Amino acid sequence: MKALYPTAAVFALAALLSVFGTTGARSAETDQALSSTLRQVYFKWVKAMRESDTDLWRKTTARYRQYGIRNLVVSEKKKWPDALFDTMLAPPDVSEMTLARVMQKGVTAQLIYYGKANFGVEIEGGEIPDGLLFLMFVKEKDGWKFNTSRFMSLAEAEEESAQAAAGDFAFLDAPDLQPPGTVPPLPKLCPYPELVGYVEIVSIGYRSSLKVNGHSNHTVIDNVQRGLIIGGLKEGVNPIDVEVRALPTNPGVTDAKRHFEFSVYRKTASPDEPLKRIYSSGAIKKPGRFKVIVRGGG
Repeated sequence: MKALYPTAAVFALAALLSVFGTTGARSAETDQALSSTLRQVYFKWVKAMRESDTDLWRKTTARYRQYGIRNLVVSEKKKWPDALFDTMLAPPDVSEMTLARVMQKGVTAQLIYYGKANFGVEIEGGEIPDGLLFLMFVKEKDGWKFNTSRFMSLAEAEEESAQAAAGDFAFLDAPDLQPPGTVPPLPKLCPYPELVGYVEIVSIGYRSSLKVNGHSNHTVIDNVQRGLIIGGLKEGVNPIDVEVRALPTNPGVTDAKRHFEFSVYRKTASPDEPLKRIYSSGAIKKPGRFKVIVRGGG
């Protein structure tokens, strides 16, 4: 199944929730009660988003997500919480979707909807594809809170698509579709940056991890990504720790197809050149660990 839509936290926040294990047997009454509770939380969160209600957003949003969104806003040199709702995507509308499953493991739970998820954005071709919308929640001391969402298209999964269309969601029992069970430690609150920075990583045939200034983590697996540097860049020295590991190749694929390099950019005040590249590693063929120093004022 292929991911189609990135969500606001991610902008990067869904990728931080790894997946473990499976859920145990549950009664229909338990699932119904949990489903009702989670839906109430989600609809309150949607109300907060649509009405730009900061207090309600804080009451319905998991602390992990709150910290992550705060760091994203601050790292773009925007005022917190004034700019909270400026760039976030509209909440997905589930009114025309089918609730396929509710799952809980530990302090995490998720509602899985099937159908056409409407994020309020235009897509190529103008037709929203059928797929699975995962709404993820975390249980805190004062109850369940919304954490993040992800959408998985079924366009290239013919068997699962046919089963879902017939109302058969048994494939959702797969281990990699279960709630994670735990939540990573809360991220540290980043400082207001001297410079807004981005890192662009080309990691084909590799699993690459970069840590900028000791706290902004970026992992790319056989892909190309550009990400905001949490905490930004300093005018002076910015250490970057790099780890590159080769992925197993498929039969017929040679090492010549592998490619790794990364570049660092800083935001400028020029509308003609909003981003300036201040460092490029060039192509690096040999995997391993190394450190580079990038000067933000470069």
